Amino acid sequence: MAVHTEVRSAATTPPPLRVPLASFITPAAFETERRAIFNRSWLLVAHAADLPQPGSFVRRELEVPRASLLLVHGEDGRIRAFHNICRHRGNAMVREPLGKRSRLTCSFHGWTWSIDGSLRGVTDESQFPELDKNALGLLPVHCDTWNGLVFVNLDPDPTETLAAWMGGLAEGWDGHFERQHRLSSHRFEMAANWNLGVNAFTEGYHTMYIHRNTAGDYQGGASNPQRHRPFMQFMERHTLYSAPANPDHVLVPAEQVAYRWGRRLLPAACFDNDSLPPAVNPSRAAHWLFDVIEVFPNLVMLVGQHYRIEIRFLPLSADRTVVLNETFVYSPANLAERASQELFRSREREVVREDLSLLEAQHAALATGVMPEVVLSRQEMALAHHFRVRARMLEAAE
Repeated sequence: MAVHTEVRSAATTPPPLRVPLASFITPAAFETERRAIFNRSWLLVAHAADLPQPGSFVRRELEVPRASLLLVHGEDGRIRAFHNICRHRGNAMVREPLGKRSRLTCSFHGWTWSIDGSLRGVTDESQFPELDKNALGLLPVHCDTWNGLVFVNLDPDPTETLAAWMGGLAEGWDGHFERQHRLSSHRFEMAANWNLGVNAFTEGYHTMYIHRNTAGDYQGGASNPQRHRPFMQFMERHTLYSAPANPDHVLVPAEQVAYRWGRRLLPAACFDNDSLPPAVNPSRAAHWLFDVIEVFPNLVMLVGQHYRIEIRFLPLSADRTVVLNETFVYSPANLAERASQELFRSREREVVREDLSLLEAQHAALATGVMPEVVLSRQEMALAHHFRVRARMLEAAE
C-alpha cells in the first residue's frame, strides 16, 4: 500500500526522471562544475561554535573551489573570512588548523594584521617606498552565518546573499541548531564523484535494502512497506523531504536500555509536533522520523527532533571525494541520555558507511559509458531536482 506524498515545488513542471548521469562524472564535466557551481555557491565551511571567542580562528583548505581560508571571530562579534595569504610575498599566514590570536602575524617577514583583516605592522617599513597600508588588508571572502552554520562564497561579487541563497530554508528554525553541540566527526575519502555521494542520501528507496541489518525496521512499517516519503518540497535550489517513521518499530535490547530514561534518537521515533519549530517536519506528518535536506550543491542534513546529521561532499577531482560526516545533539541531562547518544553515534556511523559502500562500484560502472542514462522513480525526484539545478547553474555561467 502506498501513502500519499505531499509535494510542494517552486517549479511548474516536475524534473525529468531519466538522467544522463554518466556524462556528469567525467573530468570535463567536473572542471565545468568547479567554475560554474563551486566558485559561485554558498558553501558550508564551519560552525559558529568552532569560533567561540574574539580572536578564535579556524583554517580551511578547499580543493574545490581552490582556496586556503582563514575564518576569524572579530572583536565586534562578527565572523569574517579571508584568504590565508600574506599580502607581502604570498606566504600562508596561518599553519595551525585552529586556535586563538589577538593579531595575525606572517612568520616569513613579520608583517602583522588585526583580526578584522587590516594591516597594522610592517617590519622595516621605511624600505617600502609609497606603501599604502590601507590597501594591503587581508583579502576578504564573502562570509555569513545561518542558524550557527558558517558559509562562504568565493565569487568576488556574489549575485545573492546567503539568506537569498537559502530561499525557503532561510527561516523557521527557532534556534533548533544553535542549541546542539557536535557529538562526532568522521572523515571518509572515496573513489567516486561528489554528485553520486549527494544522491545516495537524498532518497529513501534504498533504506529497506542497504540498511536491513543496521536499521531494518526504523522506517515505513505495515502501513507504508515501501517507505514512501509523506512530504517533499522542491525549492529553487534545495530539497527537503520527510522520512516516515515505523510506528511498529521494536526496540532492540540496546535501545531498550538507552531509551528507558534518555531521549530516543535514530532509529527510534519519538516526537511531539508541538515542540518542533515550523521548519522541522513542515507538513506535520503523523508518522515522522526525520527530515532530509539537500542544501545545493554539496550539503545533506538529516534533522530530527533531538539531533541533526550533517554530511558534506568535498570534491577533490572527478572521481575522488572527501566526505565529512558530523552529528549534533543536545547536551545530555543525565547518564542515560549520554548512553542514548553513544548508541546513536555508533549506529549512525555504520549506517553512513553502508550508504557510502556502494558508491565506488557505482562510479566505476557508470564511468565505462555503456549506460547513457539512469531511470529514477518518483521517490527519487530529489536526485532529478539536483541535476536540474546543476543544469541551470551551468547555463547561467555560459
